[in-house]
Amino acid sequence: MSTEKRRKQPRSRSIGSERSRAWSTCTTDSPGDAGYASLSTSRRAHLMRENQPRIAERQTERHSVLKKILRGAGTDAIKYFPVRLVPALTSFITVPVFTRIIDRADYGDFYLVSSTISLASMLLTAWLTASIVRFYWAEEREGRLNQYIATVVWASLASLIVGAAVLGGILLLFGGGLSEGVRHLIPIALASLIFNQFIQVMQQLMRAANRANDYAILSVASAILSTVFSVYFVAVSHWGSYGILAGVVAGNLILLPLALKNARMEGSISPKNFSPSITKQFAAYGIPMIPAAISSWVLILSDRYIIGLSQSADQVGLYGTAYNLGDKIMNLVTLPLLIAIGPVMVHTFEKEGQKLAEKVQTQLTRYFAMATVPLVFGLAVVSKPFMTVFTGPEYRSAYAVLPVVAAGVMLYGVSQIASNGLAMHKKTVIMMQNTFIAAVFQVAMNLLLVPRFGYAAAAWNTFGAYLLLLVLMWFRSRPYMEWTVPWADMARIFGAGAIMAGVLSAAFRRFDAALWLLGAEVIVGIAAYFLALWALRGLRPDEMEFIGEMWTAIRRKLHLGGRAA
Repeated sequence: MSTEKRRKQPRSRSIGSERSRAWSTCTTDSPGDAGYASLSTSRRAHLMRENQPRIAERQTERHSVLKKILRGAGTDAIKYFPVRLVPALTSFITVPVFTRIIDRADYGDFYLVSSTISLASMLLTAWLTASIVRFYWAEEREGRLNQYIATVVWASLASLIVGAAVLGGILLLFGGGLSEGVRHLIPIALASLIFNQFIQVMQQLMRAANRANDYAILSVASAILSTVFSVYFVAVSHWGSYGILAGVVAGNLILLPLALKNARMEGSISPKNFSPSITKQFAAYGIPMIPAAISSWVLILSDRYIIGLSQSADQVGLYGTAYNLGDKIMNLVTLPLLIAIGPVMVHTFEKEGQKLAEKVQTQLTRYFAMATVPLVFGLAVVSKPFMTVFTGPEYRSAYAVLPVVAAGVMLYGVSQIASNGLAMHKKTVIMMQNTFIAAVFQVAMNLLLVPRFGYAAAAWNTFGAYLLLLVLMWFRSRPYMEWTVPWADMARIFGAGAIMAGVLSAAFRRFDAALWLLGAEVIVGIAAYFLALWALRGLRPDEMEFIGEMWTAIRRKLHLGGRAA
């Protein structure tokens, strides 16, 4: 009997080992091991049947995790929505005021100075803002948040103050050839660089910690306060474009205590906790992003300089106003999504692994398209009445730029989603190369076409550069992380957008431009788009359920029916 038991035991262990190998093969993303592959076909089939309940359970669990992640991303994006809604709404106040008070040449000087300050902000903080989101969870896991927070606060302050001083000295020594209007704006622009960019860094800290509400409060307060002060300084004090920058300084200065309080809730802000090792880690990851940030600046803002050199400051003001409106409208949707996508992708990649992160990336691509494509189609129809209502007579001829800018912003957003594989694997040099190539392409095309065709060529060149950037990010990220584009869903989304545009054009083209007309077009456009998307089977049951839940939550918050939660 004992001999029989001894003979059976190895066989029992062998069966257990076979089951273990089968379970591993059926429930992991890697191929089965050699031992499992060597089993007979009947044995493999038997083990597969035996493990089927556990396989189904594991798949259900993965689907549940994916659904939870996507719901979390959608909820965060909605929380971030006011962050972009308020700047967009304030633009509908400031643009009509500013374009009726500030002449195009003064506005052109403002856009040139603002573009320079934007470049300086990227040089001084891009290395830090890229690292804040990437390393928050890693430092939290290591229990080093005190050092992490203190390093973020003091590194950003030092970088901004020293950088602004150096830039001011350079402009003082070598700025003799600048126009009087530009020189007048430089001191207040440098002050706006320090205060506004520090608040931006603190917002990124809240974003990294998934504190969407605090991020939204800080961002919305900054937009509102800056707008109030800017409108006062322009409309009441008659400071011209100088008043816009002075308002930015005043609004962000008031928010410094709140920003530091938010940071203190995450960890220490004492300089004693400043960590040279964390700074080196930030620099190693983020400094390669500086050329990419500069290239991004070239993609977004360098066309103002080429227009100014080949045309005039007057044309810069015209183009800058139309571009700014198109950018703000698109960012109303794109930035909440991109702000939510970054931390969600990092968290999923770090906690759940690459395979699930790839699935999240595919679904987020679909949601991004669902939100942005109708905006592009809509602006193609309503750009002329929109510019008529919201700008002064001198600026309205630039209406054709709006839909081109919108399409470019959409492509840029998709390129950020496509680059997640590079970001997750810390291939920042490749990201920099891609952005640099697209920027060189845009500058070359602008130098070739803008002198001949004017600012309209700059808008189309930007669109082409963003398309090139998307293609580069897609193909060069494939060796690291597979990005699966849901082409069938894309076709449905674009079809619904085209139907919506047709409905708007047929229903409203005979009316004169007015505010009520724009409101009606928005309402009809939203209804037509979602009906068309539903008819084309572009909406899934769980998505319709989520939309209903979010609408109910919004109604409760706004007290539009029923009791507030």
